[in-house]
Amino acid sequence: MKQPITIRSDRDLQDALITYLSDAELRRTAAHSLPLSPEQAQRAGKFARFLARRYYRDRLARSFRYSRRVGPAAESIVDAPEFDAFLNDCALGSLAAAERVGELVVSFLNGSAVPGPGWSDLLEYERAFFLQAATSENGTACQVPQAAASARCRRFSWNLPDLLLRLKAEEAINDDLRQEITLLFSRTPHGRIYVVGVDDTIVAVFHAVDGQSNPAAIAQAVSLPASRVEQSLAALAQIGAVLTSSEK
Repeated sequence: MKQPITIRSDRDLQDALITYLSDAELRRTAAHSLPLSPEQAQRAGKFARFLARRYYRDRLARSFRYSRRVGPAAESIVDAPEFDAFLNDCALGSLAAAERVGELVVSFLNGSAVPGPGWSDLLEYERAFFLQAATSENGTACQVPQAAASARCRRFSWNLPDLLLRLKAEEAINDDLRQEITLLFSRTPHGRIYVVGVDDTIVAVFHAVDGQSNPAAIAQAVSLPASRVEQSLAALAQIGAVLTSSEK
């Protein structure tokens, strides 16, 4: 259960208001200390839903900008009835909320006929990108490497970087793009989003990062030299995919 908000200063009041507007669960409970009348609470809730729709609409338009070239616009989901249900309990900017919106959008975009080759991979690419754009969580401090909250490593059956270039140039998508590729999606604490192709070593190290194993244990788990693992962890930390003790 969430603890009541304690207000001791104007800054506390400002933070409490932002938290209240961003967290639907908090607005449904008495776990807050804002001096709002029922009418004011209703108006605040309406404004909070407006903010959430705008937040996700903007990030969906940014993240699903390639699929809209051949299919429906992803951001139109925010006006659908199923999005109303989501707004009733979403925590704006949370990973859980971003994952739920991603699921709603992929289901929505898959509701019509498949627009062309590589469609499923394209949606998975854009969903992974959306998680970076719509998640403000990074992770908590720890003494061992920890994966960032929204970082994702995905294996695709289509060469997505080249496929995106062809979509942008309005060129045909052919079977010559059926090439397996592994991409890592991440976001730095400063909000810069990365999508990078990674080799088997980086993939192994990333998946071995569990927030409990130190670099030596990770090296043992993936059967790689400690120096190679340290280099991989440094590269992952640089793009925000992994949090290390040196960043705390």
